Amino acid sequence: MKSRGFAPILILIFIAILLTVGYAIFNSGAVRPGSPVVSPTAVASPSPSLSTSPTPISTVKPTPVPTSKPSATPKPTAKPVSGPPGSGLSTINVATEKGNFTATVLSLDMGSTKIITDTGNDGDCGNGCLAANLQSYVAKNGGFAGVNGTYFCPIAYPECAGKTNSFDFPVYNTRLGHWINGGNLFWNGRAMVYFDGGSARYVQDAKSFSGGLTAGIVNYPGLVNGGSVQIDDNQSGLSDKQKAKGTKVGLGLRENTVMVVVAMNVNMQEFAYVFKSLGASGALNLDTGGSTALYYGGRYVYGPGRDIPNAVIFASK
Repeated sequence: MKSRGFAPILILIFIAILLTVGYAIFNSGAVRPGSPVVSPTAVASPSPSLSTSPTPISTVKPTPVPTSKPSATPKPTAKPVSGPPGSGLSTINVATEKGNFTATVLSLDMGSTKIITDTGNDGDCGNGCLAANLQSYVAKNGGFAGVNGTYFCPIAYPECAGKTNSFDFPVYNTRLGHWINGGNLFWNGRAMVYFDGGSARYVQDAKSFSGGLTAGIVNYPGLVNGGSVQIDDNQSGLSDKQKAKGTKVGLGLRENTVMVVVAMNVNMQEFAYVFKSLGASGALNLDTGGSTALYYGGRYVYGPGRDIPNAVIFASK
């Protein structure tokens, strides 16, 4: 009976011990009043490395090599020609033994063309001679083309006082049927182109002329005779103006064709070689400079230039 009373005491002791131990454990983890609440440091789980998607290798389109537009091919300079152009008006690059020269050529068939030479005066004139523009001469004679004639003494030249618009060269007046200044045919060093009504003819020495004609003009120098150039390398007998390079005007004959030629930047010898290359059998130089005039097709191709005392006109037969 005594043992039964002892057992409950042991149980109570055991419970007390458990409570004491539990209380001690509890206090060891408790947060004391006033102590800061420390959040436990979270150990960051390392973020998994992102599996970077491989940068796609861009397929670079090759830069196209620009196809450059071909440079515009410049229009070729007219090929130098040696020989006459066709009928009518042409501007060509003439190949000669002295170089290449630009020339405007009016080629007229004598079979269908009538040649007329005309003067402002109806008689010989040594001063105050009548002068007119080339178009007036063409219109007065019913022509379709014309070119200026001989050298003369322009009113603008001081040295021409007392002999204004005079010309010492014989010119046959087709309208009147006689020579103007015909007495000067005996002068030396002059050449002549004339027309007998059907054919055109050239005379290197004008004073040797004899026979009939319907038109004719004398001037100097003669350039080509029998197809040969008549001006030597020294250009003897020519004035400084004639020797200088510039625009030259002349008449040439080739078989049954008359050629009016205006050549650019030539001296007198080079001008003669232009006619030779064009096939001329004979060629005569005309006036030039401020008198240069060529009329064709209802307009001035060159000029009109100053008023002139004589002219060569072309009309239809």
